[in-house]
Amino acid sequence: MLLKDFSRAVLQQAVALYLEEAYGGEAPPPDVGARLAWPAGETLESLAAGGAFERVPPGVPVAECERLRLRLGSAAYPHTKLGLDHVPGADDWVLTVDSHDRLLLAAVDEAERPALEALLRRNAEVKARIERRWNEAGLPTFERYIRGRLASRGAGGAVGV
Repeated sequence: MLLKDFSRAVLQQAVALYLEEAYGGEAPPPDVGARLAWPAGETLESLAAGGAFERVPPGVPVAECERLRLRLGSAAYPHTKLGLDHVPGADDWVLTVDSHDRLLLAAVDEAERPALEALLRRNAEVKARIERRWNEAGLPTFERYIRGRLASRGAGGAVGV
């Protein structure tokens, strides 16, 4: 999906599905609710102008970002983020779930490893459920992007991924 087409409605739908899966129908913590108080506007560019979205690289205009992140957490892990990634070599943006939990592997000792591995499995399950719901809803995910590119290739188009 082009950046200009990422509307407030699309983002709100993605957030609602994310929260349903991440919190199992329970209300998220108050700090998550505070991050959903976006500034006025209907485009992702205007919504990401507020402080709730993390930009990569930081400080650049949204259109120049590689990634945007909105920390929404989950019932088991507060650092999971709803991500929006700019597809390299394309004008498209896709939704993703980013738990960035693999970094913890280097920080734990052997006694902590089973608990961490259980957390990693749970995070992977939450990510899969959220992204499946997004796909079912027709939202722009990387899987849908790749499927679309492959379909266009099958119809005679070239895939430049």
